[in-house]
Amino acid sequence: MRILVVQNSRTAPIGLVGDALTDNGATLHTIAANEGEAIPNKDGYAGLVVLGGPQDAWNDEKGPHFGRVMETIRDFTDADRPVMGICLGAQLAARAYGAKVYRHTTPELGIHRVSLTDGAQGDPLLEGFGPELNLAQWHYDTFEFPDGAVPLATSEACDRQAFRLGRATYAFQFHPEATGDILRGWASRIREEARESNAEMLHGLEDSIATHLPVAERFTRAMTRRWLDLAR
Repeated sequence: MRILVVQNSRTAPIGLVGDALTDNGATLHTIAANEGEAIPNKDGYAGLVVLGGPQDAWNDEKGPHFGRVMETIRDFTDADRPVMGICLGAQLAARAYGAKVYRHTTPELGIHRVSLTDGAQGDPLLEGFGPELNLAQWHYDTFEFPDGAVPLATSEACDRQAFRLGRATYAFQFHPEATGDILRGWASRIREEARESNAEMLHGLEDSIATHLPVAERFTRAMTRRWLDLAR
């Protein structure tokens, strides 16, 4: 089973989601879309994952490939093949269906509590994970929900954390793919850029990684396995 992976930055790899997919028999075909690699059509692929990146989803000058990414999201959705959009990928999924993406009032960086909504109860991916999870976050923007979307998760800092469109198109503002090393890399870049106001938000990151990431990894592996089942 082949999964098309659209990568928007080498700093935002597929991480734990990729491990879970390959452990469950999937083969990944990764396209570095931000580097000019052409995104193929949906033929021959059972599902689509669109990853995060440092770009703003509303800025096509910084992301000239965004139009093709959004077209691909719609193509897979129309074909009823599962889609997983993560962070920037989630924002592009929202935008692909006419929703607004914009700068949020505050960044959300580190590991934070995410609350599942009533819509998550009975959801094929999120049912049974309890009312709250501590998950990785790394974003400055947020989105409105597209028409017909089912809200799935919220957080104190950002109330639009996840939604589903149709049977199998999922958008996650949080980062289920993030490993400890991925998070440390993102934190290092913030510190190198001397963004002190944001760096202050990362105090205690190592403790959060040690405390919460093992549980988050179990969530990612179970959730991703369920997502792959939607393609079978």
